[in-house]
Amino acid sequence: MIGFRQGSGGVGRVMTTLIDALLDTGIDIDLLLPSAEHPDLSALRGEVNRFVIDLDRLKQAEPTLLAYLRQRQPDAILSNRDQSHRLLLRRTLDGERPFTAFRVGTNIPERLKRNSPWTAAWNGWRLAVLYRQVDLLIGISSGVSAALTRMLNQGPRWRRHQPRIETILNPVDAEAIARLAGEPVSHPWLKQKIGPVIVSVGRLVRAKQFSLLLRAFALLPPAMNARLMICGGGGQHERLLALAARLGIADRIELLGYQSNPFRYVAAADLFVCSSVFEGANNALLEALTLGTPCVSTDCPSGPREILNDGRLGPLVPVDDPVALAEAMRSVLEAPLPAERLRAGAARFDPQRSAARYAEVLGLSVPGSGGGLSGQRQAILGWTKH
Repeated sequence: MIGFRQGSGGVGRVMTTLIDALLDTGIDIDLLLPSAEHPDLSALRGEVNRFVIDLDRLKQAEPTLLAYLRQRQPDAILSNRDQSHRLLLRRTLDGERPFTAFRVGTNIPERLKRNSPWTAAWNGWRLAVLYRQVDLLIGISSGVSAALTRMLNQGPRWRRHQPRIETILNPVDAEAIARLAGEPVSHPWLKQKIGPVIVSVGRLVRAKQFSLLLRAFALLPPAMNARLMICGGGGQHERLLALAARLGIADRIELLGYQSNPFRYVAAADLFVCSSVFEGANNALLEALTLGTPCVSTDCPSGPREILNDGRLGPLVPVDDPVALAEAMRSVLEAPLPAERLRAGAARFDPQRSAARYAEVLGLSVPGSGGGLSGQRQAILGWTKH
């Protein structure tokens, strides 16, 4: 169901939150995993059935999946990874495959733009061919769904079969992250503030555009005495440190590396900033809003505009404009929205609401909804190696 990397953080939290909410409705869930154990599973409150299948070896995985489908006969399958998408649509599974949905967690055309034109065109064509064969596509934001629609409408008209596309926002377990946010934080910038603290969370990769954030931070008035902390590891660590030195802000920024609990930093901060070039739906921005931390974001495709309610819950600025980002950061620090208003705006990400939508679009009955029998089985395919 989910593509995890080690220490993947946000994506893992989203899916374990969704699984627990689906279990609460009375739906049985089978997880098809490369191994019976996975670190993210420890966060699950409920019990799931686990089956081992190695998605990195499609030929060997195929008979295992066939045996599973014949034995368990799930009512629906939700796949969250390209390898599992391809496995599910192999010809030998025809007639064995139940209702199948692919969850798409990124803006694919925007992601492909980062490749050469030929590679982008080829990969876009391959994904369009793959996606046209499925019963349902689930985009995690309206921007992701709109991008899928445009992608599938390209090519010869006779090949434009398009599956149903639904949008379901990622769920956020507000109680769980509030508990984590309450854990003590020992960093001196947060224990004894001498100025506002700005926090961002994400892998140190080009798509997150932390270089823009550093350039904008350097434009803040020196009298603010602000500090910037970034939670996340990645290949741009040294490059960002060098940029901070060139900008003369090295003593006022800190790259904290991967944090298993970034919420204590976000909750203690005066401002959260998303500086991405593109997103599917920025989970850290969702979580900051849920914690009541004031937010600023680039108006990137896609997700932030929807999350921040067209700018009503935080300013949206152009993707590559450090001056505009600095001005938005300054204005929010000087006049932040009340935390209660931000938390109220995050109520749309309630796990029960998300689970009910997933059950609806997958055709699964929810007890007490008038939809029929409870205890239907949903197979979840695509949890990656850690």
